[in-house]
Amino acid sequence: MSEYQYYEFTAIDGPISDEGLRYAQGCSSRAAVSRVRWQNTYTFGDFHGSVDTLLKYYDAHFYIANWGTVRLGLAFPKGAITPEMIQPYLRGGKRYEETLTVKEIGNRCIVCWERDEEGGWGWTEGEGVIDQLSGIREELMRGDYRALFLGWLADFDPEEWQNPEDDAVVMPPISAGLDRLSPALEALIEHFPVDRDALAVAAGLSEASTPDRVPMAAVLERLSVPEMRALLARVAEAGGSGVMAELNRLTYPQAQTPVAQAIRCTEFAAKTITTRNTRQKKEAGVAAAKRQREAELRKQHLATVIQRADTLWSGLDLLMDQKIASAYDQVAAQLLELRDACAQAGDVSGFEQKLGGFRRRYSNRPAMLRRIEKL
Repeated sequence: MSEYQYYEFTAIDGPISDEGLRYAQGCSSRAAVSRVRWQNTYTFGDFHGSVDTLLKYYDAHFYIANWGTVRLGLAFPKGAITPEMIQPYLRGGKRYEETLTVKEIGNRCIVCWERDEEGGWGWTEGEGVIDQLSGIREELMRGDYRALFLGWLADFDPEEWQNPEDDAVVMPPISAGLDRLSPALEALIEHFPVDRDALAVAAGLSEASTPDRVPMAAVLERLSVPEMRALLARVAEAGGSGVMAELNRLTYPQAQTPVAQAIRCTEFAAKTITTRNTRQKKEAGVAAAKRQREAELRKQHLATVIQRADTLWSGLDLLMDQKIASAYDQVAAQLLELRDACAQAGDVSGFEQKLGGFRRRYSNRPAMLRRIEKL
């Protein structure tokens, strides 16, 4: 299997500095580098820069390799999101080498989701994924911590939480709005999967989704004249993208910091397992009903085949006269139908007798005989 690694960084708040651009250009001679994006695909060799250093300049990073590693890194300005807010979503309140991690680099806070799929996933592509995921950064800056909870949930295995000795361990705060995920969060759980039943339980425990956005006109009316002048000055100084991001952020009602509900992980695991069992039982019932319907339809169809058996048998020779592969395929399919119809009607011997005659007539057609050798 050939090697595939894809690295991409993108600037969200505005173009990176001259210093950042010089460093970005020095990381690779083949990468596509600009003030707003850095991307490169490796089929041999490796990335020679520092992800942490590039995240001092760019705001988002996505990496995927066909041996099973995928990573999303988001960089936040100092004060936009603090490590203390993220700590509850790190297992045991500590950093750990699983899905969700956080660290500070200079004046930036870096939140990272990472997954290693044992055995890899064969062919994969990373182009365009960062654009699907970068909306998570805005959500976190608005105080919407669903992405953090989903990062914690990605490591939650209900089977591991059935020991009464773990009763003292409680879940992190469950964010509101888990019943209606944004496109960015849907993309997140596509690359960092969560237990579907655990998510359903969490959605049932979370508060309702947040209200709809506030019209931009209403946001602008609330700004004072000095605030408007300051924003226009930033636009004139090439800070338009950052201003636009801030204004868009104001159109969303500020999400309330989720409050821990003191739900034990063992209790959550038990609810998840119960939900899973209920779902599987329901799905099994639906599948059984579907099989029964299909069996009845098949029975009715074979009954019509028996009624047309003589016509079908006589029509086989006309198909054989065409001496082409597609006609042979039709003959094989009709013989299979006739076999099943005769078996349903209790006339297996009659079918075998006619099949034997067919084989003798066309003993010099090996391509046809191969198609029906298992009949």
